[in-house]
Amino acid sequence: MQHRNSLRRAKQTFHAHFFAIPLFCLSFVGCSNYCFVFVSNPGGSVSTGSNTPSCQLNTSTGTVSLRITASPTPSAQSTPTPTSTTIQHIFVTLRGIEATPSAIPNDDSPDWRELAPQLATQPQQLDLLALCAGSCDENQNTFADVAIPADTYRQIRLRLSPNQPATDESVPEQNACGSVGFNCVVTAEGGIRPLVPDSLSSQFQISSSQISGGFFQVLPDAAINLKIEFNPQSSQIFPAQEAVRLAPAFTVELQPSSESTAAPNQ
Repeated sequence: MQHRNSLRRAKQTFHAHFFAIPLFCLSFVGCSNYCFVFVSNPGGSVSTGSNTPSCQLNTSTGTVSLRITASPTPSAQSTPTPTSTTIQHIFVTLRGIEATPSAIPNDDSPDWRELAPQLATQPQQLDLLALCAGSCDENQNTFADVAIPADTYRQIRLRLSPNQPATDESVPEQNACGSVGFNCVVTAEGGIRPLVPDSLSSQFQISSSQISGGFFQVLPDAAINLKIEFNPQSSQIFPAQEAVRLAPAFTVELQPSSESTAAPNQ
């Protein structure tokens, strides 16, 4: 009887320790299987172990070729206007174009990836109403290929140069806005009014709802051609004292490789 009781106690002790040692095997991108063992010792310490000494983060990259275009405007009357005056040009100066895997990103998140890194030192001023959707030279408004981490990206932002930049900030070589700043609208009568984005920060946000399929994917060692298209008909402009405020509408889609053989802007 005493021997039987001893066996029962040993079996109970085995089961208690067995279920107190869960085994978690995690598979990290870019790493082999990484298994952690957590050992629970009631009244004592908790120890952990692993079957690999270290894990390198995923460093695979893919290549993105980016182009900005505009959908055709049927007539000048369909151009968004703050008043009855017809707008002929919408000039914006870009100092960055970035993408992030997050659907709800923080402005300061390190996950933002540059799609046109040259804009940081060479901002580029574009006329959103003069961009060509397909009838013009496809060399226009195409940025140099850039390698970014392979991932699924769900948001894009266009960062604007401020109308009153600091003395140490880069500015475009040519400025069609004159003394009003680096972002503006020009009316048919030749009037120039400063332009500000419809947000607290100096940027245009492109959410996943504006990206075809809700995201774009960059695969390791693969190249994609990305097109950001401005839609004047769906955009809105509001008066903002002496300035005008733009709430732009953009769409983002992938292009077949054959459609994007343009030489990039330098």
